Amino acid sequence: MTADTLPGTHGTADKAAVPAAGAAPDSVGRWLLSQMRRFRWYIAAHLLGSVIWQSLTAAIPLVIGLAFDAILKENGAPADFGTFHAVVAGLLALVLVRGICGIAATYSLEAFASGLERDARAGVFASLLRKSQRFFNRHRTGDLSARATGDAESLNLMVSPGFDMAVDLALNIAIPVVFIGLVDPRLLLSPVVFVLLFALAMAEHGRRLEPVSDLTREHFGSMTAQATESIAGIEVVQSTSGTDQERERFDRLAAAYRDAAVRQAHAQALSFPPLLLVLATAGALLHSVYLLRAGSLSIGELVAVLGLMGTLRAPTQLASFSIGLIYFGLSGAQRILEVINDRDGDVESGGGHAAPIAGEVVMENVGFGYDSGKPVLRGISFRVPPGSTVALVGPTGSGKSTLLHLLNHTYAPDEGRVLIDGVDAAEWDQASLRSQIAVIEQDVVLFSRTIAENLSFGAGPDVDRATLEKAARTAQAHDFIMASEHGYDTVVGERGVTLSGGQRQRLAIGRALVTDPRILAVDDATSAVDSATEHELQLAMRRASAGRTTFLITPRLSRIRAADHIIVLDKGRIVSQGSHDQLLRDCEFYRRIFAPYASGPTATGEAGARAEEGSP
Repeated sequence: MTADTLPGTHGTADKAAVPAAGAAPDSVGRWLLSQMRRFRWYIAAHLLGSVIWQSLTAAIPLVIGLAFDAILKENGAPADFGTFHAVVAGLLALVLVRGICGIAATYSLEAFASGLERDARAGVFASLLRKSQRFFNRHRTGDLSARATGDAESLNLMVSPGFDMAVDLALNIAIPVVFIGLVDPRLLLSPVVFVLLFALAMAEHGRRLEPVSDLTREHFGSMTAQATESIAGIEVVQSTSGTDQERERFDRLAAAYRDAAVRQAHAQALSFPPLLLVLATAGALLHSVYLLRAGSLSIGELVAVLGLMGTLRAPTQLASFSIGLIYFGLSGAQRILEVINDRDGDVESGGGHAAPIAGEVVMENVGFGYDSGKPVLRGISFRVPPGSTVALVGPTGSGKSTLLHLLNHTYAPDEGRVLIDGVDAAEWDQASLRSQIAVIEQDVVLFSRTIAENLSFGAGPDVDRATLEKAARTAQAHDFIMASEHGYDTVVGERGVTLSGGQRQRLAIGRALVTDPRILAVDDATSAVDSATEHELQLAMRRASAGRTTFLITPRLSRIRAADHIIVLDKGRIVSQGSHDQLLRDCEFYRRIFAPYASGPTATGEAGARAEEGSP
């Protein structure tokens, strides 16, 4: 078996590693056990190797004791060098086998640790991709990134070296105590008392450490969120001279994280097992000397007992550190599980309805709010026949963009229903629904990938170049793409920062057209292009929308007048709806927006700019 096929070490995530929606257990303990089951053979190999390694380590003092007894004979008897040489040879063989078992145990542990981290990271990322927009509205991006990175890494540290030291700790204490009993059961008094007091001390230590570890992970998430937010908005930070303000804010969060980490270190330092070991070793020494003077214990056995007590030193000193890493990992696991098990944040899986969309859209008494008790849309009802063009008109904050987000079930309505071809959007297979509805946002999001990859996003990597070029030509983007350094293989910066606003919008339109959507929703997609490009783009959009149901949010009067149906919104309610002429005649609210330009030029040029100022 190669490393590429080991769980947790290959490049492609196992499907079993990515939990299905709602599949994660509710408690951290059960979730970790479910994760660990995939690595049970590595865990078993590590435990077996560790048991053999620790047993042979504990046997070394016994073998050394035999060597002493072979040389230091009682009553002046000559040394038995034959036995001594055999013991030395056995000691060398013991050390060799011990080393091999140690290597096997370490390899198994690292495979387990890296696999657990990888699977946890893949699981939380897959869960994030299933979350609704409401979930992301409630959480900061940086904190979510910290959960998928830093908290997942804490699981690795919990296993290696945390779990490794915990196993060594248990074996390093249990095996020497057993061997001391084999030397002379009467000598078990001191080590057994030590083990009991040590267990009580570690339980109390863990109780103190748990809340401090939780607080440390929370502060780390807040600090990461602030850094991510500041870097994402660096242009605004620098242009408004806000660098000092952001630095001070980050310094406060970094100081809070530092203080929490110091409290965690302080809690770890308060453990006192080393003192217990000193007292236990002193007790064992006094007891051994007493038995030696009584003639019931040999010098070799005394050396073996003291050597075995000495092997307890390392695990005792590392116990606090080991428990700290384990609780640190448990806190990270808790934060990961909070994301995975946030059922309210999951996108509704929908039903199994999947079919080609004709384009009829009906909303029945739809109400929606981003926050509970704060509705953005109220009582929205309308019917749009297939292939129609609908313009949404209203002042800023009237709910136009929110209404578009309900079409593809990005948000689920709080009240009422959104019907696509007579089927509730919640009953559609979500992949089928969203592959046939394209929303072109005013705030265009591009990825730090090639132009071709951005155009094909959502349509899959198998889209041929001819399809991409056709969509780019329709979106008036082909010429500037070919003028780029590597054409369609040019990598754009994060969020498309290397492109102008107009170029980003044209790529967004091209990306929507690549999927050949049956319903097209456009949120002012030409606001950042010059008038000449806009004219060409509007003609292209008219051609692209032919035969599709199209929803438009635009300040251009010419586009609004050409719409088959106009819906006028104000404060989340439909004020009126109908054709342009009907609304000019019957809707005073609509007339207030357009009456000054109704008899003038259309919404191209200056009149269009004035209409934009009116924010229809």
